[in-house]
This record gives sequence, C-alpha cells and structure tokens, in this order.
Amino acid sequence: MADTTEAQQTAEEAGSMELIRVPAWEAKYSLSDNPEELAHLICCRDLEWRRALCGYVEEDPKLLHDSENICTMCVETVERLGVALGDRQCPIDQRECPPDDEVHRMIDERVTP
Repeated sequence: MADTTEAQQTAEEAGSMELIRVPAWEAKYSLSDNPEELAHLICCRDLEWRRALCGYVEEDPKLLHDSENICTMCVETVERLGVALGDRQCPIDQRECPPDDEVHRMIDERVTP
C-alpha cells in the first residue's frame, strides 16, 4: 500500500494536467540540439512543461527532441509509478502517450521562432 501512496504523491508533485496553466500557444521555449544536455522528463499533457517528473522546476526550459542523458531521478520516478521507460504509457494518468510525430508537433508549436 505504501508504494501506491508514494506513487500518487509523486504524480501530484509532478504537476497537474492542462488545468490552469499557460495556454500552449503562449508558452514559448528554446530548442536545444545538444544530445549531451541533461534532459528531464515531463508529461506532454502538462500544459506548462516546466515541472519534471522528478519534481525539478525549470524556469527557462529548453526542449529536446532527443537526449542521451536523462535525469536518473525522472527515470526512477517513472519506474516507481509502474511504467517502464519507453513503454509509451503515461506514468501520471496511465493513458497511452501520443505518437512521436504528435509530440514533435507539440514541441514545434512551443518553440520560439
């Protein structure tokens, strides 16, 4: 029972989904092409994209299409929530993640031209 409570608490700390956040069309980020930059995992359904699954909050986030270095605490949080990294299942709401082309479209919409 402790694992379920801990997972629920982690999900709550990771941020709410599309509720009272900045609209996607107003949120503009920079895009990093450096695959060696440390990446934090976020839920694509979180409209603001600033709070990582590990709880880290980035004030000036850069979006990455691909990264070789993923935050260990983010990976551990995903696994603690019962999802294996790469399963295409959201660790927050247990729904199927959108296809990669949809996620890339979302990223492109949020990147400052």
